[in-house]
Amino acid sequence: MSRYLEKSIRLGLCGVIFLCSFYAEAQEQPQQKPPAHHAVFVFLQRTSGHVARSQPEVFLAVVNDVFEHLKSKNVLMARDEFGGRRYSEEEISFAAVQKIAEDSKADSVLYLVVDRPIAKWIRVVAQCTDLSGKLLWREEAASGGGITGAHGLRVTLDRLHQRLDRHLGQEGLPVIAAEQTKKEHRP
Repeated sequence: MSRYLEKSIRLGLCGVIFLCSFYAEAQEQPQQKPPAHHAVFVFLQRTSGHVARSQPEVFLAVVNDVFEHLKSKNVLMARDEFGGRRYSEEEISFAAVQKIAEDSKADSVLYLVVDRPIAKWIRVVAQCTDLSGKLLWREEAASGGGITGAHGLRVTLDRLHQRLDRHLGQEGLPVIAAEQTKKEHRP
């Protein structure tokens, strides 16, 4: 083999090795993350006062109503993919709820506490925090008037809807863009 051919082969091999190492190093560079979509993890908690002075069906009515209302307002809610947890009838720590939210890839937590104080039919306290626990906002809705608990429940839920709606599309309560909603609902 001629020296010219040997040098050409060596030069070609060096070029291939250089390109392979350049490609491998480029693959090791951290890729830019796509922009994160914001989502809120919604969780409802029943207090011991509600357990003692109200029915479980009332609590479940609040749970269903809150999720239906937020869904109707196109709130982008994170899901607990592992356990499907959205509420608890037993008191659990807020730290545990934050961990579930983190695991579900949310960036905020809407934590609603359903209570039955002695002087009211029902009270719902909603607090929204980021994942570090920093309070973003807090709202409360309650009713002690009326003759029946059903009336108190309806009044409280209507008030809660109004108070939650104040925060739609703001920090802690993100909504799905109108264009994205149209795409998702197309047949």
